Formats: sequence, C-alpha cells, structure tokens
Amino acid sequence: MSTPGLASTNEAEIKLLDSALRLFSQQGYEGTSIREIIEGAGVTRPVLYYYFENKEDLFQRLFETKFNDLIERINEAASAEGPCIPRLKGIIAGAFELAEENGAAVQLILQVLFSAPQQGPSLDRQKLMRQRFKIVEKVIRHGLDNKELSGGDSQSLTLVFLGIMDMHMMAKSNRMETRLSSELALSLVDLFVAGAKYRALPETNLVSPYAF
Repeated sequence: MSTPGLASTNEAEIKLLDSALRLFSQQGYEGTSIREIIEGAGVTRPVLYYYFENKEDLFQRLFETKFNDLIERINEAASAEGPCIPRLKGIIAGAFELAEENGAAVQLILQVLFSAPQQGPSLDRQKLMRQRFKIVEKVIRHGLDNKELSGGDSQSLTLVFLGIMDMHMMAKSNRMETRLSSELALSLVDLFVAGAKYRALPETNLVSPYAF
C-alpha cells in the first residue's frame, strides 16, 4: 500500500506526531482538530489516515510513546544498585530532564494523568498512574526496610514524593521558561529525606488512605 506524494514515510509520520504533540499539549484533545494537525504537519488528510485510523489512534500512539519514555527514565534510576536515596534523586532528575528536553511531552502526560475522566480518549488512567507509582514505591519500600527512611508506610511516602515531583513539572507546564535543573532535583530529594529520615521513634507514621 502506498500513498502518492510521500517523500519519506518516516518524515510524514514524524511531522504529524510533532504537530499533534504541539497542539494536544497546548489545546487538549477536545480542542484540537484533524484539520489543525494536518495543517501544522504540512500534509494532506489522506496522509494522516495512511498512518493513523483517526484522531484517537494518533493521540493514543503519541501518548504511549511519550509516557514510555518517562517510564524508562524512571525505571532506569529505580533499578540501579545501592541505597534508595541516590535512586530517588535519579528518578526526579530523569523526569526533570525529560521536562527540559520536551516540555510538550510532559505537559501531555500530566494532562492525561490528571484530567477529568470524561475528557479525551479512553485511556486507563489508573493503570498508567499505578505503573509509575509501583516503580517509585518499590524504591521507597527498600529504604524503609533498610532503615534509610521512616515516618510512614511505602504508599504514603510515595504519594508525598510523587507530589513533590509532579507539582514542579506542572509548574513547568504552565511556565515553560522555568528550568527544572538537576541541582533542584537533588535538593528536593534532600528535603524529602530530611522529613522522612530514619528515627527509631518517628514523629509521624502516615498510612495511605488509597489502594493502588
């Protein structure tokens, strides 16, 4: 099967994905039309339908690629050998690095994870959030087991940790000129650990109200 006028199959597909990312991240799924996507890519409607079934298919494939990139960075840091604190620093640093390299991608990810359930295409948001949550929770549980951390159960501390990370990336999405540096990432983990460092008799012992 071939589509007339395609100079390069990869080139046209990349242009469509780039255009869709820019528009979806700025305007949301509902606010973006097929017409805007193809105009932004400089291709025709038949070219889009050569690569994608429809707007929903384009969105889902785009999101999957960007979300997997984030998961790979987080998982790489989480899977490192050694104590939990350097791994936590690697997790935030990796997420911040992606936000600096591709702010639109992180903006899109946050839209999907935290938008109202009825908005956008049918994606299993709970599954996506749980996938990321479990990677971080495993590291924090290791820190609790090895008495590097205390002050709550693994789920509560993971919620706090992800809250710190996500709020900074949300701020970045609203103010793209903000820089999420590696130094900031390390300082945030130091702040988190200072409040959760091991004590034989911790002042708090949080228990998560959520089940993941």
